[in-house]
Amino acid sequence: MNDEGFTTDDEASGENALGNAEGNHPQALSEAINAIDVSNSLTAPLKRAIDLLLELAVRAVGSGEGSVLVRDGNEGGLKFLSAISRAKEELMKLHIPPGKGIAGLVFSSGEPMCVSDVSNEGSFWSEADKKTGFKTITLLATPLRTGGEMVGVLEFVNRPGAPPYQGFTPEEMDQAAYFADTIAGMVERHEIAHIVESLFDRSIKAIKASAEGRPDSTEDASQWVNSLALAREHRDMILMWLSLREILRQGDAERELCRDLLKTLARFAEKRSASSTAYSGF
Repeated sequence: MNDEGFTTDDEASGENALGNAEGNHPQALSEAINAIDVSNSLTAPLKRAIDLLLELAVRAVGSGEGSVLVRDGNEGGLKFLSAISRAKEELMKLHIPPGKGIAGLVFSSGEPMCVSDVSNEGSFWSEADKKTGFKTITLLATPLRTGGEMVGVLEFVNRPGAPPYQGFTPEEMDQAAYFADTIAGMVERHEIAHIVESLFDRSIKAIKASAEGRPDSTEDASQWVNSLALAREHRDMILMWLSLREILRQGDAERELCRDLLKTLARFAEKRSASSTAYSGF
């Protein structure tokens, strides 16, 4: 309302919108929930960091192109997370079956490989070149490992310029391993960030479903988790969290019992780890 006592157009518009919301609560609630969007808010900065590290690694190793492959599901398959290549667009669409190619072999064995000419290497998976139109000649692949767990493979392909290419040296393999340690940690955090984003998105959808009279059950959530392409330990982590959430909802007694059981399990795991370390040291 202005100084002369009349309602302005902006005020009238706001009052109409409020009136519409008050008259249609389910729609207003649904629109408010749909407005929440955290897509890539956690993974995007981590992906940029991985891209930058890969760029630095390619220059340090002296390769023409490079890529970061990460696990795709829990069967040993791989997919491209980051790539510096003329065939980048095609590479990002590729899925490498479990155990296929040099990358698959490095991922399954946990050992690096350096090949001067892939045409003489039986384990080379030529389907990737066929699908991308790229010509791989010399290759260096090193495992991405964190906490004893394989999370992917770091690959360097060819040299700058035209062939023939000089093979990668032992010193360059050391450089690759140096960058692999840091990239592996970033890849693991990227995976966890993706899970957090997915869980948050799922929780928002569950709130909306509940508001519409369709409450989300633990069984529904478990089926959703099993439908995701997650590494086995990440799937188990989420399923355990869902079970804990159900227990914690029951009451104080259940929470206290759950805490006691988890503390006992933690002490058991710590003693078992210490015992294994002492035995291996002996």
